[in-house]
Amino acid sequence: MRSGSRGGARGLGRLAVLALVFALAVPTGSLFGCTGSKSTAAVKTDTTAATVDAMADRTITDDAGRTVTVPEVGKLKKIYFTSPVAQIFCFTLAPELSGGTTMDFSAAELKYLPKGTADLKNLGSLASGGKLNPEAIVAEGIQVIFNISSVALTASDISTADDLQKQTGIPVVCIDGSMDKISNAYRKLGTILGKEKEAEKLASYCENTLDAVQKAVETVPQDKRVSVYYAEGPKGLQTEPEASQHAVAFKLAGAKNAAVGVAVGASKGMSEVSLEQVLAWNPQVIIAWDDVLRGGADELIRTNRDWATISAVKNGLVYTMPNVPFSWCDRPPAVNRFLGVQWLANTLYPNAYKVDMVSVTKEFYSLFYHVDLTDSQAKELLGNSYTK
Repeated sequence: MRSGSRGGARGLGRLAVLALVFALAVPTGSLFGCTGSKSTAAVKTDTTAATVDAMADRTITDDAGRTVTVPEVGKLKKIYFTSPVAQIFCFTLAPELSGGTTMDFSAAELKYLPKGTADLKNLGSLASGGKLNPEAIVAEGIQVIFNISSVALTASDISTADDLQKQTGIPVVCIDGSMDKISNAYRKLGTILGKEKEAEKLASYCENTLDAVQKAVETVPQDKRVSVYYAEGPKGLQTEPEASQHAVAFKLAGAKNAAVGVAVGASKGMSEVSLEQVLAWNPQVIIAWDDVLRGGADELIRTNRDWATISAVKNGLVYTMPNVPFSWCDRPPAVNRFLGVQWLANTLYPNAYKVDMVSVTKEFYSLFYHVDLTDSQAKELLGNSYTK
């Protein structure tokens, strides 16, 4: 919401002041309110650097219940993020506002990202025990930092946001990006960034996708569900049990997780298992990391005789997870999973979830990654799962 009295405050003297007082006395009744003074929630460590016209600020309440002051849409030019998850959310909605990157991209990944992505400076990340570069973030002129989770927000998320806000003097906004709240996350982001129409398109896509996949999967009887082993790591002997946030896409796609009785790994997931366990599970399908781009074991699993007796290997049902510019099914566990859910459902239950994955892939990359694929590029991404 914009404050409508900015121009008058500069030229109408006492009348403008009275008008401003009246405007501030009227409750907005909405999430985003107009403010005529800076909120104490956005603590400024350098008051000389915080001389932005107060009338350009808006007070919002984020998903952690924190009151944060952010610039008016017209004043918002550069944003940053605390993690790759947060970056993907913001990048898919408003790539032109990215003031840096939390991750370095390979040439293979940049091929599927907009021009200019390679020029972004890496300003650090808090993911997986990493660190941000507060001085570089301030020097880059970042105006808002987004802390978007892939699971429900915790007290640690709130503490981290508060500390970062005090340290940099830059407002930090917490948003719940859990899989079932991604549409809400996009709508909130859209309001903050002035991208309501674009956000609604992405939010609706996510809602419609989950609805379609779930309805299709429900038609598959439990005794017909396909057992799947997710092979991570260079030996294929790390995985994600059903309770892991990195296995959400598999669960939504109706896969029967083969890793029964395995504890969820630490913050990074990737629970260690033995080959003997995998042999005993005898999964019908294996989804494996790419050995070239991700250092996975897809070719080892297909060709090593130690894996040869497993049903998935014998039947040629070892599929390489598409991985660029982001993994389709998990890391980072953001909106990229909405393509992975469709890919998994179509791969496991092609008669139930009947879609043209080439068209689905092209549409997703256009909507979310802002690149237009050819049919051949889409087929290349689909890899050995494309059989048409």
